[in-house]
Amino acid sequence: MRTQLIFIFSIAIFLLNSCAKVQVSQDFDSTYSFSNSSSYNWNPERQISAEDTLKDNELLARRFTSAIDANLQAQGFTLTDTPEILVSYTYKVTSRLQSDSIQPTIGVGYGRYGRYGGFGMQSGTTVRQYDRGLLTISIHHSVDGRLIWKGTGTREVFTHNSPEDLSKSVTEMVQAVLAQFPPTK
Repeated sequence: MRTQLIFIFSIAIFLLNSCAKVQVSQDFDSTYSFSNSSSYNWNPERQISAEDTLKDNELLARRFTSAIDANLQAQGFTLTDTPEILVSYTYKVTSRLQSDSIQPTIGVGYGRYGRYGGFGMQSGTTVRQYDRGLLTISIHHSVDGRLIWKGTGTREVFTHNSPEDLSKSVTEMVQAVLAQFPPTK
């Protein structure tokens, strides 16, 4: 019995950790020489779309801006008025459904002294609704405006976080996405 509890607890911890991680991807212009870039600024042409969560949340937008600034500067980039690259980002939260089928199970039990017994069956599907945040960081060449790098990160988000938890989550997400930048060929 104890071994089963440890096994179930281990599976639960694994599932919780896998949900908390940021899933990242990137795409970039392989002809651009990223080693020549050392300065950045914010893209003045950033358009906020109607579905962008940051449109109505200035506090969250400042958290993302601050985290991106800190991360780029930690990588050696300098914020300047004459940059080589321009940075912009979007953040969207969407509702998702996850369904898991339960395998049919049958159980048989017996009671004390053979007096009581039971029989049970189970099957079905569980459905869970959750929110997923999608951060997209775009980097454009400052001279011609072409997109040279795009990184995305997704993770499950919780809407009732404290400000400290929210800042920590934003920082983790930005770090995960910008860990890919500048790309290696």
